[in-house]
Amino acid sequence: MDLARNVPAAGDQIPSLAAYEPEHINELLAGLAQVDQALGQPVPKKRMNGGIVGIEVPAERLLDAARIMRDTLGFEMLTCVSGADMVDHLESLYHLRSISHNWLLQVRVKLPSANAEVDSLVGLYPAANWLERETFDMYGIVYRGHPDLRRILLDDEFNGYPLLKSFHPTPLTVHDRATTQTSGERAVSGEQQRGMERITPKHLGQGDEERVHPGKLTFGSAAVYLTTGQGVEDVSEHGFVTEQDTESGGTGKPQRG
Repeated sequence: MDLARNVPAAGDQIPSLAAYEPEHINELLAGLAQVDQALGQPVPKKRMNGGIVGIEVPAERLLDAARIMRDTLGFEMLTCVSGADMVDHLESLYHLRSISHNWLLQVRVKLPSANAEVDSLVGLYPAANWLERETFDMYGIVYRGHPDLRRILLDDEFNGYPLLKSFHPTPLTVHDRATTQTSGERAVSGEQQRGMERITPKHLGQGDEERVHPGKLTFGSAAVYLTTGQGVEDVSEHGFVTEQDTESGGTGKPQRG
């Protein structure tokens, strides 16, 4: 297959982009009017990127709205349940997909930060079981009616909910001033390292100075032994014996480190 051109082979079905067409999205918006009629109030709706439509449903009417979206509008799949901490309130987010109509829908439910509770969708969408447990584990949102609402990622004894903005590690760690006297900005910029002496011996054969890294073999390292008097044979300035060295009495054998 030609990855550059990505030309479909004979018989392959070309993916449909109907989900991104305005007319297709307008059909979904028109169908969501049935949710307005069932709840007795208009539900806020908006177009989102990626061919997704977002709606906001009151927490006390979530089950009624979800039942209409599944049985009437054909949203047969719940793909994701997640949370969001908006500082002044929490949100429980649901992503639904209609395979038959090629629709994508996001349902947003606002909850108070204190005692955030909403009805569970496990009775309508069994896939909500583990998804709601994960959101409970990270945000502390209680899903009423869930058959087994307990932590799924963290230990049962874990204290707090990590994805809340108010979460702090326990116990709170207080470092000694001696270890925090340099600000993070200065540490990243490397200002405190300016003017420090570095060991940068010159390796013959490379022509440039480089920092010493333990265990790193480089060309010309044999020439360094000349300064230590370890009996390494004469080498040229390049770090190995050249033809000129051979003519002048050298070994004619490369000396490399």
